Amino acid sequence: MKTISRFFLLAGFAFSMGLCSCTDYQDEVDGLDKRVTVLENLVNRTNQNIKGVSQLLAAAEEGWVITGIVEVPAKDDPDGVGYRTITLGKIDPATGKLSTKPEDKKVITITNGKKGDDATEPNLEVRKGEDGVYYWFIDGKPLIGPDGKQVPANGKDGKDGKSTAPLLNIQDGFWVISYDSGETWEPLLDKDGNKISATGENGKDAKTLIEDATIKVDTEGNRYVIFTFYDGTTVTLPLK
Repeated sequence: MKTISRFFLLAGFAFSMGLCSCTDYQDEVDGLDKRVTVLENLVNRTNQNIKGVSQLLAAAEEGWVITGIVEVPAKDDPDGVGYRTITLGKIDPATGKLSTKPEDKKVITITNGKKGDDATEPNLEVRKGEDGVYYWFIDGKPLIGPDGKQVPANGKDGKDGKSTAPLLNIQDGFWVISYDSGETWEPLLDKDGNKISATGENGKDAKTLIEDATIKVDTEGNRYVIFTFYDGTTVTLPLK
């Protein structure tokens, strides 16, 4: 499903104003185009973050190690958001060193939050359950999938490795969610069971899923990266 159909939105607007001067309404058309672009970028960034966090948590379970982190602040980001690029690798058991195989390398990018002047992001969080599994939360409430169970944040269902990382989109001004790679969609609800608006309050700060990434060294000289999520939940990966 396409996020927003810019052509039909703009064409419909222009048709409705067909009896008026195009010059008079150029500002309105430009403003609508900007609005559509903002929503498209917001959806792309949110889904990128969901995928990135899912990959990071799965990497922690599968024995991947951090090989580098590049942090780009908002002031140096052309989009004005800021992001972290995390590179990972696997250790070759035969040599005890980083593997050089292409399949043993990956890159994850997770963006920061941004002021919601034109749109607001849903308050997604990652929390560790009592069973030791990381789950998605929305407005502090567990995100429940179509099977009636909490949605794991590691992108796997724990049985056959099938990805369960949700996708988000915007329909008719509200956030919707898919648990089957975009085949079907349903409203994303807040903790009170209400649909979540994609417009929201101007200037509201969006939450960033990862608040901090700190490098620690243990008494034996081993280095680790501790990622801290919004609610204080942490996940640790070795740093090589």
